[in-house]
Order: sequence, then structure tokens, then C-alpha cells
Amino acid sequence: MDARYHHLGKSSSEDGDDEKQSFLGRYEGKRSLWTRPSRTAIALSVLNFLVLLTSAMLFITSWRPWEPSTFNPELRRVSTYSPIHDRIDLEMHPIQVNGSLFMPSEPSIARAMPNNASDEIWDDIELTRVFPVTKDEIIKMGKDPSTVAKLTNELWGLGEDAYATTFDLYHQLHCLNTFRQIAYGKHYDMGMGKADGEPSIREIHINHCADILYQALACSGNVNLITMHWVETQTYPFPDMSVNRQCINFDKLTQWRKDNTVDMDHYIEVMKKPKGVKEAPVPAEYWKLHPDELKHFPTHPQGEPVG
Repeated sequence: MDARYHHLGKSSSEDGDDEKQSFLGRYEGKRSLWTRPSRTAIALSVLNFLVLLTSAMLFITSWRPWEPSTFNPELRRVSTYSPIHDRIDLEMHPIQVNGSLFMPSEPSIARAMPNNASDEIWDDIELTRVFPVTKDEIIKMGKDPSTVAKLTNELWGLGEDAYATTFDLYHQLHCLNTFRQIAYGKHYDMGMGKADGEPSIREIHINHCADILYQALACSGNVNLITMHWVETQTYPFPDMSVNRQCINFDKLTQWRKDNTVDMDHYIEVMKKPKGVKEAPVPAEYWKLHPDELKHFPTHPQGEPVG
């Protein structure tokens, strides 16, 4: 027989058995795909479960019901309580201080020579702006709410739990500007304090501001180091005071303060002390400066009873 030819046929019974087995095999194979999950499907299910579990764990660990906001984590760690931490992201970020001795091309309002444009910015910074807080927030700040001025709903429409506060930072800047104006006293018609004799309210205010800034700087925790460099024309190492610091977004805070404090014209109009409110006592030193006012407080321990 020619080797090129092969046996092609089988008996009809053999053909039938083969066809039956082939059909059943195909059927059984298809059925197994539906009745038994593949390894790929199992792997995908496990992966989906792990992703879901990881997401749930991250949510649980990040959700802290006792901390209503995640703003300003750096400031929270080094500050006492302030409601402002929950209100605005102050965007702590690194900057390099301009510590050059000589004036830069675009000086800040603190470095610039006296001019009207800078003075307008200083005036806005120094303007007292009142921010409303709740009684619980005052207690968290460690203060007694019983003598804090209340912003009544009748006058302000802020509800029954609104009390007056201002920003410590801008008071410190007021003190800085006081010294700047004293340094240019002739321009601002502002004389120096006298260094002898009994201090007047003028010297008391100057010394108060000096102490406020001293305490703020001493408390700041600033342990940045100033590197000492060899510099042309200088015999001894010269300090590079352009240190790197972490700072808030001051411009953002200043604008936010404008947008979220009460109308100060209305404040001046309506916030005179009403009768019958609980009052905090003034220091004894006040009466020494204003003895004539004691006649308006006939039963005050600093004065002589009248009658």
C-alpha cells in the first residue's frame, strides 16, 4: 500500500461512541465552567475583599469623633486650644526669612520707610475685629465665660450662644507697630516714653507692649540656628539671619479675619455695657492712676464709702 494513504474509516458503532464521548466531554466542560469558579475568579474575589478591608481599616483609624477637623495638625500639637484651628486651614509651610541687613527691593510693611500705603495696611491690621465663639469654646480656652461680653441674638442674629473674642496675633502686631512709630516719632508725632519718675499711662502702654512681645518670643519655641560665615570686608564671622522657618499663610488668615468677624461700626454703636451684667474687677493700679473715678464707685474696696 502506498505509504501516502492512511486508513480513514472506522465502524459506524465506533464512530457513534466517539461522537457521543466528544459531545458529552464538551458538555461536561461547559457545565464545569458554570458550576465551579475558576482560580482567576477566586483570586479576584480575595483581592476585592482585601481592598475593601483595607479601606475600612483606614477609615476607622482616620475617623476621630473627638477631633472635628484635620486642619492644622502641626499647630494643634504645639498650641493651646483655639476654635480657629477648626475653622480655617492655615497652610503651614517652610519659608526663608529675609534676614538681610539692607532693605530688599520689595520690603515688608515692617521694613519699609514710613509711607501712606504701608500705614493703611498697618491701620487695617491694628483694627480690633471681634470674632464670635460659643460658651463651650471659651471654657476650652481656659477662660470664665461669666464676664465675657455676649453678642445677643437680638442685636446680632447669631443665636443664643455667641460671645466676643479678638485675635492675640494682631494685638502683638499692634505692639510691634507701636515701637515702629516711636522709632519714627517725628513723622508720627509720637514721642518716646520718659525713663524717670512715676510712669504715666504712656509708659505703662509701652512697657506692656514690650512685655507682650517678650513673652510671645520667649514662648515661641524658636530654636533655629543662625550660621556664621566668612564675608567680604568683615574681619570676624558674620551671621546669616535668613533662617528657614515653618509659617502659616498670614495673608489668608488676615483676609479670613476680615470676612468672619462682626461689623465693627455696629459693634461700636450697640456694645456699650448694659446694666446688671457681671463685671471683672480692674487692677488696683488703675485706681492709683484715676483716683477721681472712685467717686463713681462708692462701695469699691479701693475707695472711701460715700454718705
